[in-house]
Amino acid sequence: MPQSLEIWALIISILAIGISIFTWFKSHKIDRARRDDEERDQNSAELKAYLKRKPGELIIENTGRSEARNIVIHIDQVPINKSPGIDTRGRKKLLIGPNSHISFRVSLTFDIPVPEFIEINWDDDHATGKTYRNSLSY
Repeated sequence: MPQSLEIWALIISILAIGISIFTWFKSHKIDRARRDDEERDQNSAELKAYLKRKPGELIIENTGRSEARNIVIHIDQVPINKSPGIDTRGRKKLLIGPNSHISFRVSLTFDIPVPEFIEINWDDDHATGKTYRNSLSY
């Protein structure tokens, strides 16, 4: 009888050690993923766009912690520099720093409808070819 108790104690101890090792590996994996997410967030640009009625402006805002480069904007599937009613004079290469924005003057008439859809592509320190798509409204 005492020998069987020793065997059961040994089995339980081995199981406890195995569970502890498994838990440590899982915790380490979760911690590493969290650190990777934090690093990605610090090296990412997050762009958002909206229309402002008074004065008529299209505002593209970078709320991320990295610079957005090589920005390409399409309004209703037309490049922004060919989009009617949007003034892009003097804007060749677009760049938006962290926690900043750029704006474009929007002039609408009865002949020029309100832009409905925007697509923005950009690169940042974390990735290339990022995309933001959304509808636009006042």
